[in-house]
Amino acid sequence: MTSQMTVVPQYDPIPPRRPFWVGPLVAVVVLAAGAFATVQMGTWAGEAVRPEASSTLVAGLDVDLEIPSGSTARNIGALLEEAGVISSSVEFVDEVAVRDLTSALKAGQYSLTTGMGIDAVLDELVRGPVGGETFRLTLIEGLWIDEVITSLARQTEFTEEELTEPLLTGRVSSSLMPESLSGERLSHWEGLLFPDTYEFFSDVSADAVVGTLVSTMETRVASVDWSRLESLGFFDDPETPSNEAIYDALIVASLIEAEAKLEVDRPLISSVIYNRLEIGQGLNIDAALVYAKGERGVPLAQDREIDSLYNTYRYAGLVPTPISTVRRASLEAAADPADTNFYYYVVVDFDGGHGFSTTLDEHNAKVAKARADGVI
Repeated sequence: MTSQMTVVPQYDPIPPRRPFWVGPLVAVVVLAAGAFATVQMGTWAGEAVRPEASSTLVAGLDVDLEIPSGSTARNIGALLEEAGVISSSVEFVDEVAVRDLTSALKAGQYSLTTGMGIDAVLDELVRGPVGGETFRLTLIEGLWIDEVITSLARQTEFTEEELTEPLLTGRVSSSLMPESLSGERLSHWEGLLFPDTYEFFSDVSADAVVGTLVSTMETRVASVDWSRLESLGFFDDPETPSNEAIYDALIVASLIEAEAKLEVDRPLISSVIYNRLEIGQGLNIDAALVYAKGERGVPLAQDREIDSLYNTYRYAGLVPTPISTVRRASLEAAADPADTNFYYYVVVDFDGGHGFSTTLDEHNAKVAKARADGVI
């Protein structure tokens, strides 16, 4: 991606801790989240006990399957294929992703038939089984990881310690976490749990709850088309997926999530981030500064002196990790930024809409008007 001009930064940032590089952000094959299709499950990472497949299976035979809460679409597809309900587990997983049904699949006991096909079985899984005590929990966008754990604890019978332990001990892992992070600190999990509404059986384990949120994030990232970034020149080799590149995209998406209030602003804010990264200009993002401070609220001018890699007024380049949970719309904005020459934005409407500018003078004029109007 090339810019038409170079804008002098508002501040002379300390050089980045590492050069910004976005590698091949192509869809990777990950586990889809929704519901484990297993007959029995010992632990989150345990092997499912599957019914014996029959080479002479004919269509129309009754098949009883139990799908415990916290399962993945891939496991469901494998079980259905072995039982003869569908012909291809790969097509099943692809269809779940295309229809965005990952979190819509419901656990429970199902009475299916062999040869019923993917469309019919998806209708059943989305409708859900009859009977079985379940509960729902909702994780919202823009939460910090400690707020995520607190929210989950309030909506379940698990303590914060019980929900944190699977993450810190390695019982739950994420393919999106770069090798530079161990996962042994809660901050390493920032942005890796997907915000959505989930349904679980009442006897679900803490491992399955957090594991489902983690694998759903993997699925959402894999379902986004990252090819446009390659056309803009951010990939060295679009054929070779890179964990670091995908993680950088998650960081960008989290910044968009934290800054954008209106859907129309997401690709525009994305363009500002990439435009600034391209010329080495500090991002100057208040949401990252709030994260650096560790307290919710409007940052003060003196907060810009905080010595933290999350202080984008002090350090150029991307922050070390995502700064919040991220919805799909922000992932898509990170993958498909608007084509602009904007380097600045500021809130100009009471509904949270932003005004965008190419030059600092234009930006300062918008800031002055927003202050005069009482918006900021």
